Amino acid sequence: MSCHMPASANTDVAHTQVTDHRIPRFPGISQAALRDLKLPPERLSLVPFPDSPDAEKDVRDLALAWESLANEGGDAGEPEAERLLRSAASKFPNDPEVLSALGYIEQRHGETRQASELYRRALILDPDLIDAGANLGVIEAKSGQLRQAVELGQGDFRHAPARSQLGMNLAVTLCDDDEARAIALRVLEFNPDMAAAKDALRRLNRTPPDCGN
Repeated sequence: MSCHMPASANTDVAHTQVTDHRIPRFPGISQAALRDLKLPPERLSLVPFPDSPDAEKDVRDLALAWESLANEGGDAGEPEAERLLRSAASKFPNDPEVLSALGYIEQRHGETRQASELYRRALILDPDLIDAGANLGVIEAKSGQLRQAVELGQGDFRHAPARSQLGMNLAVTLCDDDEARAIALRVLEFNPDMAAAKDALRRLNRTPPDCGN
């Protein structure tokens, strides 16, 4: 599988950071600096790693690379990411990563129905796709479907207990359930210095629990 990384406008760098196609980087430039560059679309580009003419033919790889670039702060790359993702989805309709990435594009556009459908299709193909489950859970919670949001959150947190924010979201949603305290403790196992988790546990241990509403 080929990989792609953004071509930096500044070639005078100390090193080149090698990444996979999901995490393209500007070599030697932090993501905060990347956002500050505010490069116009025509200045954004990706270079394959390793260098190969076949890399430019890999629409799936390119689509996911451009989506990662847009997510990391290169907003000017979003139109190209969307174009390539739609092309990749038509060629690979059963690729869960492509479906999930396209779902996130739709979600950013406010098209929650289309996003939900894409996330669900992705999760049928790969139930362990954490980002798809988390994003679908956000949509479900905002639409008042709390039971479905909790079920998605529970599955995601079981598979990725080190992702503290997933656990915190779930604990706050459950609140007066004993599971909420267990989740807060689990978060602290992986992130013992997380002040928000410590505060949440103190509030959950009150009688009645303080849900922060």
